[in-house]
Amino acid sequence: MIIHRSLAAGVGLAALATSAFAQSSTPTAEEIAALRAQVQALSARLEQLEAQSQVQAQTAAAAPAAAGTPAPVAAAAPRPVVQAASAPSSVDWSSGLPELRSPDGGFTFKPRIRVTADLSNTFGSDFDGRNLTTTELRGLRLGAQGKTPGGFSYWIEGDIADNAMSVANAFIAYSRKVGGRDLEVSVGQRLNDRCFECGTAEDVVPFLERSMAISTVGPERGSYGVGVTSKLIGSVWHASLSLTGDAISSGTTNDSVTLMGRTHWSPFKTDDGFLHIGGWGFIEDLTPNASVGSRSLVVSSRGNDNLRLSAGTYADPKGSKGLGLELGGVHRSGWLMAEGGRRVLETAARDFDQDGYSISAGFFITGEKPPLSPRTGTWARPKVLKPLGVDGYGAVEIVGRYDTADYSDNPTGGEADTWLLGVNWYPTNNTRVSTHWSAWSVDNRTGTFVGDDSGNTATVRVQTAF
Repeated sequence: MIIHRSLAAGVGLAALATSAFAQSSTPTAEEIAALRAQVQALSARLEQLEAQSQVQAQTAAAAPAAAGTPAPVAAAAPRPVVQAASAPSSVDWSSGLPELRSPDGGFTFKPRIRVTADLSNTFGSDFDGRNLTTTELRGLRLGAQGKTPGGFSYWIEGDIADNAMSVANAFIAYSRKVGGRDLEVSVGQRLNDRCFECGTAEDVVPFLERSMAISTVGPERGSYGVGVTSKLIGSVWHASLSLTGDAISSGTTNDSVTLMGRTHWSPFKTDDGFLHIGGWGFIEDLTPNASVGSRSLVVSSRGNDNLRLSAGTYADPKGSKGLGLELGGVHRSGWLMAEGGRRVLETAARDFDQDGYSISAGFFITGEKPPLSPRTGTWARPKVLKPLGVDGYGAVEIVGRYDTADYSDNPTGGEADTWLLGVNWYPTNNTRVSTHWSAWSVDNRTGTFVGDDSGNTATVRVQTAF
């Protein structure tokens, strides 16, 4: 500020001098000498003021530094822009379908889709009616699942198969921690927890159909029932108990009542695998119904309804009870499982034994771990190491199984067995292409195709499930 004032004064004096000089047409030597002296004096004054200004600036800069305050700089460096933490996404696509979430995560909603198509060919039978080539939409399942605040969840699915629609899972569940374990109590209709295959959805079982042994040693109502189911799950074990009626029906007859329980333990668990030991049982009270007990089991392929095992007829059934055992395990990329059991069907005349067992195995030649859960004792989808793409070809699994079912304790009941070999290709975690071949033998004592018969069935399946 002082320098600016001094410069202004000097300029003013110079202007006066110039004006005076201009007004004199012929300045004298004395006037010239006086003007020169004034200019020299102004220059000296400017130099003095400039020196004083520099001293004052240095003093002002030194004062805050001595007090511990950084000296001001001419131009402040630009501050980095700090991005605000982004809020969690309200839509999660990690499973392949969108899962919607509320901002606080308390509510979720996720659609479920499964499409399964089969091509099947049966040949070598002594009955021409069994040598069929068929195509089938094995299942079209649509549904949804989600969670609500307070530990509640829901699950509902409808299945379209054989040109008919049915309800599969449809229940509400409550979950919480109890002593470090997961407790779940559900009300509604849900898949049975009975054996390592029965408690697993059809789209993740390594085989195209569950074994005949599983279907033999089971309650009359089938794989679903409406009621209450509880599960307690630890790190390497689980236990379940359910009390149910029949599956969702028209409500024109009394329901049967089934009490069922299952437990399993996976000891010796390491990074390479674990041992699987399990058991299950049930007791059911049957309502009088002439059709109860007259089962017709799938042999090799559901697409060929002429290739079935007949359980025979049972008059005036009262109830049944069943018991099954599981023994197997996982080691690196391979797995092995043996399972068997007996159902005793009680009628007014006498009791009838129905037996079944199976031995199955599989191996991932691409190095994946078998997706048998040591916590729940059921199957899951494999985690493909190298999905189909530029650098991957998916996962390849070789599977095999022998299974048998025997209803011959009843004079009208048949028996059957199958040897199966198959290849499952998983291009991604959600897709599967399978080719399975089975050699079967069936001996029915009732029905259209009576007598001992044998043949082969080859089936190709394409499936996607989310």
